[in-house]
Amino acid sequence: MYHITTEQIEAFLTLAQKKNYREVSEMLFITQPTVTKYIQKLEKELGIPLFQRSTQSVELTEEGSLLFDTWFPLYRRFLESAAEVQQIASARHNQLTISMLRDYRGDVRPETLTDGFEAYLAGRGLPAIPLSFRFLSMREQREALQSHQIDFSFSLGFDYDNLQYVQAQILSRKKIYALLPSQHPLAGRKEVSLGELEDETFLVLSPTESFSANNVTATMLHRFFRQPRTRIMTNLQSMAYALTRGDGITLGNRKFLSESTEASFTEVPVTELLNAGYEETMAYTAGDMNDRKKWFLDYVLEKYIVSDVSETE
Repeated sequence: MYHITTEQIEAFLTLAQKKNYREVSEMLFITQPTVTKYIQKLEKELGIPLFQRSTQSVELTEEGSLLFDTWFPLYRRFLESAAEVQQIASARHNQLTISMLRDYRGDVRPETLTDGFEAYLAGRGLPAIPLSFRFLSMREQREALQSHQIDFSFSLGFDYDNLQYVQAQILSRKKIYALLPSQHPLAGRKEVSLGELEDETFLVLSPTESFSANNVTATMLHRFFRQPRTRIMTNLQSMAYALTRGDGITLGNRKFLSESTEASFTEVPVTELLNAGYEETMAYTAGDMNDRKKWFLDYVLEKYIVSDVSETE
């Protein structure tokens, strides 16, 4: 009987696709030595080499390729079945499933949302409705919303652009800053100009994670710089950790970053972007609206929406 963990399987499937240990570690939020350990243990357990390694590349062996072709659809179905069971359980218990952007610290937090919605329903003599939370990446949120695996999604406004059958409600607007590693020479400044950042490497979300975010950032950079230097990041988490390592800077807000890495960054206002901002948004599919969803929507609009979104912090 084989002793193989899901972590080893996930590391193998991801490395087979990315062919780069660094990208795998960033995507799975583990260290490169951990990725190496998972692969080595899997190869030892199976008794076969799965990858051909060189200083230039990582490629699947013939045996590794056969294993990938078999395991990949099985693992994908495994993840889908978990989501399906969660959806069935949610319907059975009359829950609403809410998704939050993983590690993003917006104004809407699960604990306050749960307590506030409970009090809202009780105050109006309405039946209690449990809330179930999922913490997803931008791409995962879009997919879950469109496949009706979640009822409401809280994320960044531009991430819902052009999604069919999805309605979005702006809740607040956040200012954009230059996010600099704490050891950066400009980190102590009260304000910087984009000209002072011309030689920096800008960390930009991949179009796979958020095409709209990638496009907005790229357009902004090309507006001010002839040939901006950029580095593509898999997701917000990999961007945060790249900042901690001093691999570059980015334009955004401290709320983008994990609380565990907050001390490693500094927000500095940018002269040319003082009036720029991004929107915190709640999205939902209106076609399957019912009483439970309507009550939750009414509560959020009453509690969190602001009339003037230009200065909210």
